[in-house]
Amino acid sequence: MAFLETPRFPDEIAAWAIGGRGFSTVIVETFGGNEYRTSAWSQARGEWDISNALREVNPAATYSYKVLRDFFMIARGRFNAFRFKDFKDYKDDGGGVFVGLTPTTFQMYKTYTVGALTYSQIIQKPRSSTAVVTGGVTPSVNYTTGIVTVASGTPTAWTGEFDVPCRFNEDMPTAGLDGSGAFYAWSQLKLVEVRNP
Repeated sequence: MAFLETPRFPDEIAAWAIGGRGFSTVIVETFGGNEYRTSAWSQARGEWDISNALREVNPAATYSYKVLRDFFMIARGRFNAFRFKDFKDYKDDGGGVFVGLTPTTFQMYKTYTVGALTYSQIIQKPRSSTAVVTGGVTPSVNYTTGIVTVASGTPTAWTGEFDVPCRFNEDMPTAGLDGSGAFYAWSQLKLVEVRNP
């Protein structure tokens, strides 16, 4: 398997994706009506449905189908992962922070804040043309991992855009004309975030 740093999943299709990052919660209900909840994941994982995107981008449905088909073939179905822009969440929004890995290496995260509560999501695919590190340091940014290396000091924040590492969830295409016979459709096709790009 490989990770395709370029090209990124087509933006004209990604813009219509339905989904986002979410969680996996295990709930056990007792006979008495109580319930016990356990969070199975410490980090949210994304999933997006793109099967309806071809209808939404009309009148260029045929063009968009070919773009998606070609990308699917290059990715070899579920085999190769790639960059994907979630148009609903692709900027730091003032929450770009770092978590120290060693005294000289730091992982990018995005912090989501509501009142006094926060949640930090790992960012592994910052966009090289947009990411800026602050804190009076001279950083070396690895845009394939989101890890920043400095000779000395501590980076305080980062700003910019990021992608999500994803793969297709299908190996076999389920595409053809829709019920009206007018538009190409992919009956089911989702993208799933990968944790080890």
